[in-house]
Amino acid sequence: MQTDRGPAGTATPVIEPVEEATAGECRRLRIVAEVADARAWGAAADRLLACGRRRWRDRTDIADHPALRRWAGVQESRHGLEHPCLRTVFDAISADAEIAFGDPYADFAAAVMLLSSCPAEAIAQPVGEPRTVCFSVYAFREDDLPLAEDLITTTVRSCGIVVARRCTTVRRASAPRHALPLVDHPLPEPLVSGSTTAPR
Repeated sequence: MQTDRGPAGTATPVIEPVEEATAGECRRLRIVAEVADARAWGAAADRLLACGRRRWRDRTDIADHPALRRWAGVQESRHGLEHPCLRTVFDAISADAEIAFGDPYADFAAAVMLLSSCPAEAIAQPVGEPRTVCFSVYAFREDDLPLAEDLITTTVRSCGIVVARRCTTVRRASAPRHALPLVDHPLPEPLVSGSTTAPR
């Protein structure tokens, strides 16, 4: 496990080495962060989401996007997921529908999906300043996990700090198991259990 409580601008540590995933496995990156400036976070999420929309707007080949093909059927194994899956976000783009959810953390996760093509979710604790947020990103070998990580850590460091990160290999077809705590002090239940409900 890696932790980072250094000053702003500190170089981002590399993802922890993990065993090479097989055809039936994928990687899961988890990052726990503390967001001290909610207004700055919301503005950054809005900018990234707009950037993601511009990247895919007017594209007629979204259905053939390799990442969507790789993840077809996999989302169904993630029982209880209430946040948008990769297919849902790209379908909204194809239909020129609204993507913003009114939750800056859900909006940020959607932006990460559009920009990196990796399924992602962000779960914030209900109250507290700074706000503790747990990010999860899933990736096969062909997916751009480093980009997803850079989007998260760069945005976090603009208005908070990265507390901990862990990258593990998980079986592709199994439902997600309860996440182990990434830090050495108790976290709210949604962060410990991996609940996908993001209370505000």
